Amino acid sequence: MDTVLAALATVVGLWLLINLVGALIVGALARAIMPGKDNVSWFMTILVGFIGGIVGKVVAYMIGWRELGIFGGFCVSVLGAFVLLLAHRLWTSSKKGK
Repeated sequence: MDTVLAALATVVGLWLLINLVGALIVGALARAIMPGKDNVSWFMTILVGFIGGIVGKVVAYMIGWRELGIFGGFCVSVLGAFVLLLAHRLWTSSKKGK
Protein backbone atom coordinates (compact mmCIF):
# COMPACT_ATOMS: atom_id res chain seq x y z
CA MET A 1 0.00 0.00 0.00
CA ASP A 2 2.87 2.37 0.77
CA THR A 3 4.30 1.82 -2.71
CA VAL A 4 0.99 2.74 -4.34
CA LEU A 5 0.72 5.92 -2.26
CA ALA A 6 4.32 6.86 -3.06
CA ALA A 7 3.68 6.36 -6.78
CA LEU A 8 0.49 8.41 -6.59
CA ALA A 9 2.30 11.21 -4.76
CA THR A 10 5.03 11.20 -7.40
CA VAL A 11 2.50 11.42 -10.24
CA VAL A 12 0.56 14.21 -8.54
CA GLY A 13 3.77 16.08 -7.75
CA LEU A 14 4.97 15.86 -11.35
CA TRP A 15 1.55 16.92 -12.62
CA LEU A 16 1.61 19.96 -10.35
CA LEU A 17 5.17 20.87 -11.35
CA ILE A 18 4.40 20.58 -15.06
CA ASN A 19 1.27 22.70 -14.69
CA LEU A 20 3.11 25.38 -12.70
CA VAL A 21 5.89 25.60 -15.29
CA GLY A 22 3.29 25.72 -18.08
CA ALA A 23 1.34 28.43 -16.27
CA LEU A 24 4.54 30.44 -15.81
CA ILE A 25 5.31 30.18 -19.53
CA VAL A 26 1.76 31.11 -20.54
CA GLY A 27 1.61 34.02 -18.07
CA ALA A 28 5.05 35.31 -19.07
CA LEU A 29 4.13 35.14 -22.75
CA ALA A 30 0.89 37.03 -22.08
CA ARG A 31 2.88 39.68 -20.20
CA ALA A 32 5.39 39.87 -23.06
CA ILE A 33 2.74 40.59 -25.70
CA MET A 34 0.87 43.05 -23.46
CA PRO A 35 2.07 46.57 -24.31
CA GLY A 36 3.30 48.70 -21.43
CA LYS A 37 4.72 47.85 -18.02
CA ASP A 38 2.91 45.63 -15.56
CA ASN A 39 3.59 45.61 -11.85
CA VAL A 40 2.75 41.95 -11.49
CA SER A 41 4.72 39.53 -9.30
CA TRP A 42 5.91 36.10 -10.40
CA PHE A 43 3.20 34.51 -8.28
CA MET A 44 0.57 36.63 -10.04
CA THR A 45 2.11 35.71 -13.41
CA ILE A 46 1.72 32.00 -12.60
CA LEU A 47 -1.83 32.59 -11.33
CA VAL A 48 -2.80 34.55 -14.45
CA GLY A 49 -1.29 31.84 -16.66
CA PHE A 50 -3.07 29.04 -14.81
CA ILE A 51 -6.50 30.69 -14.61
CA GLY A 52 -6.14 32.19 -18.09
CA GLY A 53 -5.47 28.75 -19.50
CA ILE A 54 -8.58 27.36 -17.88
CA VAL A 55 -10.75 30.29 -18.97
CA GLY A 56 -9.39 30.24 -22.51
CA LYS A 57 -10.00 26.53 -22.95
CA VAL A 58 -13.50 26.69 -21.45
CA VAL A 59 -14.47 29.57 -23.75
CA ALA A 60 -12.98 27.75 -26.76
CA TYR A 61 -14.98 24.65 -25.87
CA MET A 62 -18.17 26.70 -25.46
CA ILE A 63 -17.84 28.26 -28.92
CA GLY A 64 -17.34 24.87 -30.53
CA TRP A 65 -13.57 24.42 -30.75
CA ARG A 66 -13.48 20.88 -29.40
CA GLU A 67 -10.25 19.49 -30.91
CA LEU A 68 -7.56 22.11 -30.28
CA GLY A 69 -4.45 19.96 -30.09
CA ILE A 70 -1.35 21.01 -28.19
CA PHE A 71 -0.54 24.14 -30.21
CA GLY A 72 -4.17 25.33 -30.32
CA GLY A 73 -4.59 24.74 -26.59
CA PHE A 74 -1.41 26.70 -25.91
CA CYS A 75 -2.56 29.62 -28.08
CA VAL A 76 -5.99 29.68 -26.44
CA SER A 77 -4.33 29.59 -23.01
CA VAL A 78 -2.13 32.57 -23.87
CA LEU A 79 -5.15 34.45 -25.21
CA GLY A 80 -7.10 33.73 -22.02
CA ALA A 81 -4.16 34.88 -19.89
CA PHE A 82 -3.84 38.03 -22.02
CA VAL A 83 -7.52 38.86 -21.45
CA LEU A 84 -7.15 38.28 -17.70
CA LEU A 85 -4.04 40.47 -17.61
CA LEU A 86 -5.91 43.19 -19.51
CA ALA A 87 -8.80 42.95 -17.04
CA HIS A 88 -6.32 43.15 -14.15
CA ARG A 89 -4.73 46.25 -15.68
CA LEU A 90 -8.11 47.95 -16.19
CA TRP A 91 -9.20 47.08 -12.67
CA THR A 92 -6.03 48.41 -11.03
CA SER A 93 -6.03 51.59 -13.16
CA SER A 94 -9.65 52.32 -12.22
CA LYS A 95 -8.77 51.92 -8.52
CA LYS A 96 -5.85 54.36 -8.87
CA GLY A 97 -8.11 56.97 -10.50
CA LYS A 98 -10.44 57.16 -7.48
